Amino acid sequence: MTILIASGNPHKLDEIRAVFAREGGAGSPVELVGLTSLDHQIPEPVEDQDSFEGNALLKARYYAAVSGLVCLADDSGLVVDALGGAPGVLSARYAAAEGPRDEVDRANNARLIRELGARPIEERAARFVCVMALCEPGRDQPLAVVRGSVEGHILGPGERGHAADGPCGRGHNGFGYDPVFVIDELGFTAAEIAPEQKNAVSHRGRAARAMWEQIRGLGLR
Repeated sequence: MTILIASGNPHKLDEIRAVFAREGGAGSPVELVGLTSLDHQIPEPVEDQDSFEGNALLKARYYAAVSGLVCLADDSGLVVDALGGAPGVLSARYAAAEGPRDEVDRANNARLIRELGARPIEERAARFVCVMALCEPGRDQPLAVVRGSVEGHILGPGERGHAADGPCGRGHNGFGYDPVFVIDELGFTAAEIAPEQKNAVSHRGRAARAMWEQIRGLGLR
């Protein structure tokens, strides 16, 4: 069967595909397609919910209805305790920057580091959160909703890669906040580890594995 991944972010699609391929094996009948594979462009919905769950469900229902396909949507972001949970659902547009994705990412990271200032490591606790929702056309009730998270902290004073007044971070394998997010259990940023290792511990990898189990249980394979 074909499942539409409701995202224009190629990095997200690659990560979800990698996890599903690993879990389902070479013979899996589930085909994941992105929004760019559709014959026509679908206008993006307004993500106006105040939770990851709310936005994931909003997108999954919307794209399922418009495309006529079973749709998997995720909403994910960074939650920083010292900032009251920010950037949260505004993670992708935290700095209100426009332009290419890499420029937006740099602006978001720079604002995050500025907001945290000189706080010590113990006051920079954070986590990545990913909620995935699976919906089918014509049905308001979701087929599945799952959640994944990974604990860490934001690079701080004294750590390699920290720069309070400009571009900062460590590693080149990730995107978004990956270069400034240190995964506590590994001691590396999410951008310093190989994609396979990241998928094993990341919020999106954990959510994708949980979603795969739901798909197996639903008999959608």
